[in-house]
Amino acid sequence: MAVKEIIKYEADSGEIYGMVIDPDRAAASGAQPAGDVSSRMKVKISKTNREFGLRPRGVRLSRVVGTAPDQFRKYSFLPVVTQTAYDSPGFAIGSTITVDGTQWTVSTKLAEDY
Repeated sequence: MAVKEIIKYEADSGEIYGMVIDPDRAAASGAQPAGDVSSRMKVKISKTNREFGLRPRGVRLSRVVGTAPDQFRKYSFLPVVTQTAYDSPGFAIGSTITVDGTQWTVSTKLAEDY
């Protein structure tokens, strides 16, 4: 069973929420915001459009797996905990991010959604 941890996420509104995430992804998602959690609602990383809650801003990561001619592209989502980190060059499209020892490339930036 994977270990999860609760980290802080600062919404576009300035509210600070808790977010349950893997420790390796937490380390790659930027520095946590200062201040205390101001809402009991948790951020839902894999929220569908029919669920109530906050889907965090983040980046879509991609990498190529396999060797030619049997290559395919693998995708993953990484939430970014503050707007400042989201706007930084480290999360720009085309930049490289390491998650749990694996190199990923930022392919898309996704805005926060309720």
